Amino acid sequence: MKYSHIFGIAIVFAFSGATLGKQKAPREDLGDILSKAPEFYVLQWEPGTILERKDTDLFIEVDLMGRHEIVQLVNTHGQAVLFTSDVSTPVCADGECKLMHIRLYWTLLGEYAGFDRYPDLPLTKHDHDEFGMEDYLKLHNLLKDDKSILKRRTVDQLVEKPKQRIVNGVDALSGATIAEVKESVVSGALYSCYLTWHLVHGQAKQEIKEYMKTRISDEIIINMLHSDNSEYQLFALEELSEAKYSEHYVRIAEVFKTSIPLIRGFIAKNLPEEFWNTPRLQEPFWSALEDIDIGSRSLLLKHLEDASSSEIEKISGKLKILTKNQLKLFLDSISDKEHSIVLLKNLNGFSGSNETYSYLAQQFLEDLKP
Repeated sequence: MKYSHIFGIAIVFAFSGATLGKQKAPREDLGDILSKAPEFYVLQWEPGTILERKDTDLFIEVDLMGRHEIVQLVNTHGQAVLFTSDVSTPVCADGECKLMHIRLYWTLLGEYAGFDRYPDLPLTKHDHDEFGMEDYLKLHNLLKDDKSILKRRTVDQLVEKPKQRIVNGVDALSGATIAEVKESVVSGALYSCYLTWHLVHGQAKQEIKEYMKTRISDEIIINMLHSDNSEYQLFALEELSEAKYSEHYVRIAEVFKTSIPLIRGFIAKNLPEEFWNTPRLQEPFWSALEDIDIGSRSLLLKHLEDASSSEIEKISGKLKILTKNQLKLFLDSISDKEHSIVLLKNLNGFSGSNETYSYLAQQFLEDLKP
């Protein structure tokens, strides 16, 4: 048997009702009910959550071990929360093979969600040394990286100057892990890390997402919007109708304030026109001006022409947070508008300060004089 075949990963998804080759959980307490968060997990876990397994027509086929079923985990309302699969597969190094047991979890979008280990069936490294907690954490961090170098390399390319030798009749490959990947994989467990990463980020990702496309509901979308997971937030924002944007504007404003720049940018560019015509809807977004990054602030300031007079007054009291170009944009936007007492007071206060760009406000006020 060739070494390359031992480490070959054949992952095939079949859409059928068959249950042949279904793998059972190796231990009883990882059974059909999940009542606490997976040990290594990237999503929120609401206290009191109870998830039950529900069959799907998805299977993951691992070379030499046959089919492993991918099942949904649903809550007490029957709503899908996660996907999971119990994987048992051989991992071989230096001519010696040992089964690896792990329970993998995916989000509803097919992204990595976490894994559970089996205390009585620990993962092992070279010479059968068991994984320590730091090793499991390193594997978890590796699996969170969907752009890892492991995506672009074969396992043979991750080992320096591989030397082929025969051990117990099996072709064995030995050599040091290359520097580019050495810090991200568990020392002595390159093959376990490589195999697990490809199980998580292989076809499973797209197949699960396709599976969910025809099963998504408004309730799931709103749950995603209220998640702290940026992938969920973006998916929900893309799926929401204009009416739903208005209905959930408070939560969308919270996401705008607390999420990553990518999500903020999407919101700033895609808020329906109704928001810029309705002071109540736009107010929480302007209130976030101090809390967001410079790029997102610039995108929001492009809507200054639509800002209500009360919002303009509030922004005029925060001029020190603006960049030079942002301040110019603000002053240009109010040049042809009525200047309230509050606005002028704030401009005068800023112009007399020691802020770097206070001179721009001084020039603006000078130009207002008859």
